[in-house]
Amino acid sequence: MNWVKQLLAPPPAQPLRDNAEVQRRYPRYRVRVFIGIFVGYMGYYFVRNTTAVLSGILQMSATQIGIISCASYVAYGISKFVSGHIADSSNAKIFLPLGLILSGIVNILIGVIPGIISTVWIFTVMYLINGWLQGMGYGPCSRSLVYWFDDEERTLWGSIWNLAHNFGGALAPALAGLGLAVAGNNAMARAHAAYWLPGIVVIIIAVFVYFIQEDTPESVGMPSVEQYHHLLAKKQPAAVPPMKVVIREYILPNTKLLWTCMYGAFVYVLRYGIVVWAPRFLAAPQSVGGKAVNAAAGMGGFSFFEIGGVLGMLCAMVICRKVFNNSMPLTNVAFLGLTMILVVLYWFIPAGNRYLLADYAVLIGLGFGIYGPVMTIGLYAMGIVPKIAAGAAAGLSGTFSYVLGAVVATLVIGIIADHMGWLAVFGLFIIAAIGAIICTLLSRNKKLEGFHQSQENEI
Repeated sequence: MNWVKQLLAPPPAQPLRDNAEVQRRYPRYRVRVFIGIFVGYMGYYFVRNTTAVLSGILQMSATQIGIISCASYVAYGISKFVSGHIADSSNAKIFLPLGLILSGIVNILIGVIPGIISTVWIFTVMYLINGWLQGMGYGPCSRSLVYWFDDEERTLWGSIWNLAHNFGGALAPALAGLGLAVAGNNAMARAHAAYWLPGIVVIIIAVFVYFIQEDTPESVGMPSVEQYHHLLAKKQPAAVPPMKVVIREYILPNTKLLWTCMYGAFVYVLRYGIVVWAPRFLAAPQSVGGKAVNAAAGMGGFSFFEIGGVLGMLCAMVICRKVFNNSMPLTNVAFLGLTMILVVLYWFIPAGNRYLLADYAVLIGLGFGIYGPVMTIGLYAMGIVPKIAAGAAAGLSGTFSYVLGAVVATLVIGIIADHMGWLAVFGLFIIAAIGAIICTLLSRNKKLEGFHQSQENEI
């Protein structure tokens, strides 16, 4: 495995360039890196939730779709923590596009090998692999954010970067739909194309990301971002400590981080519980509590939720700074209160195509209400640990979000929908929102609020 370590090893620091060149090139590098992590992470979403997008079309029960999706999210959640730690000491220029290429290959295989999407256990294995590879995306992006943008900038740039989730999620149904369109009238060929076409697209994206991404400022002869902004930069350790040291010293003693992780789990019950099942719920017959719209219109629900998420993240960033004095937990409470109201409204909208626009409007609102809180999970986790543990902290919050939250949002909700009906599912959404409010308040660290944040987490 030495060749893997050599491949992923961070590039050595280059000799520092002169001041004139630093002033000229530093902003360009930052723009390039930001474009790289934004486009790269958006690409991951093109091949992450295809099965959810097709949930109203695939001839499977809600439980079967829940099993497949759950496998992906559990693998993703574990990988997000493991890969987050590995990414802390790896070259982001390699790590980010590598995971994207491998995930693209897996989706192409799902699309071209006969029998995979019609055999639940094989499909589940392939989605386990895909989920693990998807976990390689967040860590290098977090690494890039903490090394290229200082504390005061990171909330802004991190919030904008988080929009990659929504752009990727909103475009994924269109990309899958394009696959359906190019495959003719054969139902199985159409379903296959919804996997292999996005797989090809993300490989192309990965190549683009590789050529514009850089690892750290020092790797290209630039000073650290703290030095660039004339801030007091504390000395960084020579290397990232072993995972057991990071966990023992920076993760387990940090109760605020653990409450943040639990908060993330509840929010992800809402996020994926609503978006994964929107196509299925909208297309389900009225006799079982669904909205009884056609399957193609049901796929649109996925995109409208993500569009609302873009608006939610943008507004959450402004509201956090202008209304709640840079307090992410208090901002979360406001957005989650709105979410509970909209969940109730979503249930009571009458069934039928004539009310489809009302369903879409509420889904936009739900995306708005949920993605503001989603945005804060990783950012808040990175902010309450030292910089050298940022990837691991963000990864751990992702592990909780996916292993706990997404399991409930996929497998558990699939079983509930099949055996107890959609009303029970909506009751679960309300419980998740209340749990998220409690946990985000318990995670509140007032030292991170205001606009003169402590520098204690720089080391």
